[in-house]
Amino acid sequence: MNTSTPFTNEAYALGDGSHYRIRPIQANDRERIIELFSHLSPESRYLRFAHAISKLPDEFLDDILHLDYKKELALLAAITSPAGTEEIIGIARYVTPPNRNTCEFSLSVSDSHTTHGIGTHLMMDLIEHAKKNGLQEMIGYVLSKNSRMLHLVSDLGFQIRSQDDDPDFKTVSLPL
Repeated sequence: MNTSTPFTNEAYALGDGSHYRIRPIQANDRERIIELFSHLSPESRYLRFAHAISKLPDEFLDDILHLDYKKELALLAAITSPAGTEEIIGIARYVTPPNRNTCEFSLSVSDSHTTHGIGTHLMMDLIEHAKKNGLQEMIGYVLSKNSRMLHLVSDLGFQIRSQDDDPDFKTVSLPL
């Protein structure tokens, strides 16, 4: 990632009159990410990780908090309380396999904030940064029963294909 790439710090409205902002992940976000995960329902955890998990693995947290910005990016959607504490309500990430111009994305939004366009805004910013970093395609593997994610990526122009060898997943791809 070109770390000089400015983030607009644009505030997006939520239905309750509050606002959220999108920003890059920071090393001190660990506890807020764990808090986001703890507010995901078992179904949402399953849809995101493709299996039931009750705790974020430390390796996942370490990977997402210490990024190689040439190959990966993680963005957060966060709200700030009147008291000044920040709560992460969504996270989007891409990683790039070695020697490839393709990146793979992931996305999670807290259950209490899923209908406010947060996932769409996170994905649009993620796509924009992947393009700026010279990547040529963004892909994802989405559970076939995750209709909300399939609808979101379809709206963003991703092509959705069934996997012959695994009917539980769809492959989604977007030329950048």
